[in-house]
Amino acid sequence: MADSIFEFGTSPFYFLRHGETDESREGIVQGQSESELNDAGSKMAEAAAETLLGVSLGSIYSSPLKRTWKTASIVSALTGAPTYPLAGLMERHWGAFQGRPKAHRPTTPNPDTVETEDEFRRRVGQAMASIAGPLPVLVVSHSGVFRAIYESVGTAIDRRVKVASGQVLRMEPPTGDRRSWSIRVV
Repeated sequence: MADSIFEFGTSPFYFLRHGETDESREGIVQGQSESELNDAGSKMAEAAAETLLGVSLGSIYSSPLKRTWKTASIVSALTGAPTYPLAGLMERHWGAFQGRPKAHRPTTPNPDTVETEDEFRRRVGQAMASIAGPLPVLVVSHSGVFRAIYESVGTAIDRRVKVASGQVLRMEPPTGDRRSWSIRVV
């Protein structure tokens, strides 16, 4: 199984949201701005790595932003799985709203300085389609990317669904009687 090919939309995979940063704890829009894991975030990444030890990961694909790359590096160091940066897995670009409280984020669908939702979903879908494996694959990224992935596979997701910092999810395609993707916390 370690040399199997990953096919986005039909292959199960694992998803890990980066560990906590001071900005995420304080409700600041990070978008594509750089931020570091705080101590709690590093511990979250270590706990996720421990959880993933039983999976025998074949590969890790990560957003290259510092908070995600550090999370992926911690998992890689413990599991031995190779890590590959994938720019398409970066969070949505929030333009002038990056670095500001989430309450200031615009409510209009596509303000001028922000990457549109369609552009964002397309970018994330293309990044996921470029992943080759080997299996099992772990994607280390951001909460917005999680939602875009889920929407890319044709399953509407409740906007209130959140993936917590440092949380590992198993994402499985439809099988048999189940028509939609399944997400479960590992």
